[in-house]
Amino acid sequence: MMKIKSTDTYLRKLEEELMELPKEERIAIVAEIEDHFSNAIMEETKQGNSKEDAERLVLQTFHSPDVLAESYVTSSSTSNFDQLTISVFIIGLWSAASGVLLAQLLDIYDLGKLTAGMLGVAISIIHLFCKKKWRKLEVQTLHAFKYVIPFVLFPASLFLFWLQGEINAYTITYLISFWIFIGLCYGLFYRVYKRVMS
Repeated sequence: MMKIKSTDTYLRKLEEELMELPKEERIAIVAEIEDHFSNAIMEETKQGNSKEDAERLVLQTFHSPDVLAESYVTSSSTSNFDQLTISVFIIGLWSAASGVLLAQLLDIYDLGKLTAGMLGVAISIIHLFCKKKWRKLEVQTLHAFKYVIPFVLFPASLFLFWLQGEINAYTITYLISFWIFIGLCYGLFYRVYKRVMS
């Protein structure tokens, strides 16, 4: 584990490790630890240590951010990291619906699957944008799917377009529409992720 050299870095790491908890609770915990740091550093400087030395000495007395965060998460009544949530399912639904839309390159005239794919994506977008409180597992799932879009769906669309074999105006239009779609998805997911982490 990388050695933490400043209280600012420690607090940032601590907040990341507390992502499972509601935002209000994370803010309160980080503020409490920051207050402990300030008081302890003040005491050390009163004993003649420089601010840098005082900060280093105080950091040595604290557990690592992940260990401290675990103790808070374990004692929190609002923690449910071990439970699969509806939002994890919804993110999976977005992925599955995107796959259904992608598969239309092989069966482009199946209106039922096309409708189901669009409906699945729409439900996912509405849910994720309306969600207020996030758990650590949900954030990790969201983060992972952000990379699925450019590194899985885009290459897969090229492969299926080649596999389909019938190159005409309709298939080319659908492929370009799908690229626009995954581009919008990437932008939407990035916005949701930034909002969750702020």
